[in-house]
Amino acid sequence: MSRSNDFASAFAKAHADAGLERVSIAHILQTIQKDPAFLFSPDLRQGGGQCPMHAAPNTDDADKVTVNTLLAYLFERLRDHVATKLPLDERGQVMLPIPPRSPHGIHPADRAVMAAAPLDVMASVLRDATCHLLDGLITGWAADLLTEEEHYRAQGSGEISAAAAATFILRSTLEDSSLYQRAGYDMLSITKTGSHTAIHICWAMVEAAPLLVPGREAAAYDDLVRRSLKQVVPLSMASLGMLVHYMEASGIEPHDGLAIHLLPKDQTAFVLDESGLICLNPEPITRFAKPEERHYTGCPAFYTPGFIKLYLDIVASIAMDYGVYDRLRDR
Repeated sequence: MSRSNDFASAFAKAHADAGLERVSIAHILQTIQKDPAFLFSPDLRQGGGQCPMHAAPNTDDADKVTVNTLLAYLFERLRDHVATKLPLDERGQVMLPIPPRSPHGIHPADRAVMAAAPLDVMASVLRDATCHLLDGLITGWAADLLTEEEHYRAQGSGEISAAAAATFILRSTLEDSSLYQRAGYDMLSITKTGSHTAIHICWAMVEAAPLLVPGREAAAYDDLVRRSLKQVVPLSMASLGMLVHYMEASGIEPHDGLAIHLLPKDQTAFVLDESGLICLNPEPITRFAKPEERHYTGCPAFYTPGFIKLYLDIVASIAMDYGVYDRLRDR
């Protein structure tokens, strides 16, 4: 058993021990909401003007704050886009596409084949299809934003919407940033990569439930996973390096780095807290910081109300629809 606040406090301390200071971007988002003209302020490119690394010499850290602030701002549009465009069948269940690069060649709509597939194959197809579905929705969100930006540019009046302005500033920052150019990241690739990580963790939570509490009905597992979300959210507040190292050390992250593998039975990330909810185990926490890295913001989705919950809702509903808990309980 673990206390529910053990992980969050231990993770924060490990960041501090690694020389990392958390910069909350919540106040920068509030400033943009009150005055969208702040998007064009030089202060936005210097850590938001008010955060502790305002005068820091490390431009990589300043770029991270700017990029993650703009992503968090635009993720409200993404959250709403995913919620309204999610394809549902006549039963109100998520319709999954065929994963284009899957080695299994199974269409998730073929329920008989899915039910007959080995557990690891079924899990792989569902995870892969979920990521592919969200990739398409993310592409649509980005295309809408770029279309909106181009609309205002074509008008030539000098007027622009806040979302179009944020898209322009984000793209400009990414193009000018040596940090993001070294990694080859743009708005689309950052968002898709983060989405895959979130989906991977949500599926891992689902798969952990029967390991931690054997012999329950599917509805009990569904309830447990949904009530446990707040216990796992501290992962999204991490620096990217600390997150990756935790996932690797705890068994969440497979050796090939792909989000399509069933959570191994010997995972050490998920445990039960004193109230019986799923929480994170602090023991696999590994201190890590890149050279000259001093500040981190956490995932932009953390600052977007309801976004992480939406992803868990999607995964949990797919798990119930495909009888995943029953398969996991019997393995």
